[in-house]
This record gives sequence, structure tokens and C-alpha cells, in this order.
Amino acid sequence: MPDSGLKRSIDLTTALPPAPHFIHEALEEAFRQICASDTTAMDIRRNRPGGTREDIECGASWLRGRFGQALDPERIVVTNGTQSALNLLFGAIEPGATLFTESLTYAVLRQLATRAGLKPVGLPVDQEGIIPEALEEGCLESSGHRVLFCNPTVHNPTTAVMGGARRILLAETCRKHEITIIEDDVLGFLHPDAPPPIAAFAPDITWYCMSVSKCFAMGLRVAYLIAPTADRARELLAPVQRLSSWFPNALSSLTINHWIRTGLAQQIIDALRADIRERHEVASKILTAAEYVTKPGSLHIWVPLPDRIEQHELVDTAKTCGILIRPAEVFAVSDLRIPNAVRVSLTAPPTTNDLVVGLSILDKILGRDVQEIADETGPLTANG
Repeated sequence: MPDSGLKRSIDLTTALPPAPHFIHEALEEAFRQICASDTTAMDIRRNRPGGTREDIECGASWLRGRFGQALDPERIVVTNGTQSALNLLFGAIEPGATLFTESLTYAVLRQLATRAGLKPVGLPVDQEGIIPEALEEGCLESSGHRVLFCNPTVHNPTTAVMGGARRILLAETCRKHEITIIEDDVLGFLHPDAPPPIAAFAPDITWYCMSVSKCFAMGLRVAYLIAPTADRARELLAPVQRLSSWFPNALSSLTINHWIRTGLAQQIIDALRADIRERHEVASKILTAAEYVTKPGSLHIWVPLPDRIEQHELVDTAKTCGILIRPAEVFAVSDLRIPNAVRVSLTAPPTTNDLVVGLSILDKILGRDVQEIADETGPLTANG
């Protein structure tokens, strides 16, 4: 085959989970059971708005591991991923309401909020995430209906983990100001020392969301949404029962149900944790030219940059050298006070060797003058 002249880029942008060595066997086992069932044909023939009883009960059983207590299945809604859950919630909020969140957050949150007519307001963060006093100040500067979206366990992108005391204080602040909380706990199962969710001790004001995209596989597209009460869950779904875009996929749901029932779900999570630890060790040995921040279970690292390196110059230079990374700007809620930093995924490369190559190139760039490297031709490429 003739050489196209195109160089292969190493993607360090997408924080998707690595594939455990036995994932193929886990899928085969689930598919055998699904195909052997007499009910599968009917299962895939119909939609499953909010999930079937089995979907919900399996979700309740699995999430008990995060909450440390039994969950009322009537409070659980199964959706087609986190974005579907957020669209449901945002669509139920009156337009013009204030959506507080971290100043840097889930990259599409700003777009989702704006499309729903909400006003996203970024709050200052520290090593534990949202600062409750900053939320107090935000309440003084806003009026009308207010909601808080937060990602307290391995925050995207800074990797901050909110301690238990901070979670309690934040919940108390929200209750004081009648603020509903939307808690995204997507990495809750991967961080080995994750505190209980805010929803565990403030269920009356919290909507909790757990997607399988980080702890199983992004392509399965299933998320569990836990409402404050069963009545609130029913109220949320009543207007959208016929809008199938948010319904969970039948084959994905059946696969996940099998993994949860058989214990394969925990085996997959344990394998992911081991793979992530290995990739963190790789990063710690290679990235010596700049300090970075991360946490156990995080799929990425957060790299604050020195003044001599501007985030967009670094991103552009890295791309020229065959490496793709994301600037802090992608995660910013507003265009003000964006930190000079980049997010680097450790789990997007399919192999450890790809990660080693990618991080080695990035380390060389970080240790030299960006403009100098940009002026050079071809010495650093993903092909070697």
C-alpha cells in the first residue's frame, strides 16, 4: 500500500477508560446469556423509558456500593448516558435560572445549559473543588431559581476530590439558599478513597448521576439518575415519556445487568483501577519537565503551565508533533480568568507503548521553548 504521507497522532484528549484484558470474554459471556434467553427478542423490540424493572433493580444493587446503603428503586431513572440525564433535568428547570458550577467543568455543560436557557455561573475552586463561601457570594449576586451542578469526586478537569466535611458544608449552604444539587459521580467507583456522594446525606435536595462511561465503556451509553424522591422521579418523566432520545439502549442495559448480577462489574472496575495505576506510574517516570496534579483513579492529569508556555501554543505545538491535548479553555464556564493549563488523558492511548511515546514527546516540548520547537521541522513525531 502506498504511503499516504499522513502521520498518526496520539490522542491524549479523550478521558475514556482503558479496555481490561478480559473485556472480550466478559462481552461474550453476556451475549451468550442474552441470546439464550427466551425474552431477548421482546426486550429489543420495545423501548425502555426510564429502564425496565430489572435495569433499575440492578442499578440499585450496584450503586449500593457507592452509597453504603440500600436505595429505593422508585427513585432511579435509567437514561442513555449523562448528557441525556442532564437534558432531562435542565429541561425541567425554568428558563433564566442560574446554574452554578465549578469555574472549570464538564466540557459540554456550558452548551447544554445555554441550550436550555439557563445561565451558567462558574465558581472558584481549590484542591477540594467548589468553595462553599464562593457559592454564598454567588447567591448574593443572583436572584430567582438556582441550581448547582458539581463533580466532587475526581473533578474534571482539575482532579480535585472534595472531602466529606466540605461536602456536608456545601449541602448545608445549598439547603440554606434552596438550591437543588445535581451531582455527577462518574469516577466515583474508580477513585479508591472516594467519600460517599453528597446524595448519600442530602438526598432531599440532590439529583445524583452515575454513568457507566468511565467505569465500564463509553460506548455502552447508560447512566443511572437518582431523584430526591420517587415522586420527583415520576414528575421528571411525565412530560417526556414519548421522547425516546433519552431511553437506554436495550442491548447495553442487558449487558450491564448481566455484569452486575454475576460480579463481572466489580472485576472490570478492579482491572481498570490496576491499568490506571500502571499508566499513572508511567506518567510519573516520564513527565519531569513540568509539575502536574492527579488523583488515584483519574483517567487524566492536570498540568498547570509556567508563564513561558501559553496553553494554546503548547496545544498547537503538540499537534504539530503528533500529540493531541486539551487546553483549559475547553472546560471554562466563562471567558474570564481561565487558568494557563492543559488536560492530558492517560487512558485514551490504546496501549501503554503509545502512552510512553506520547508522554515522552510532550515532556520534550514542556522542557524546551515552544516557539523553538514550532520552528523546527520533523524531529518530534508520533511515528518516532
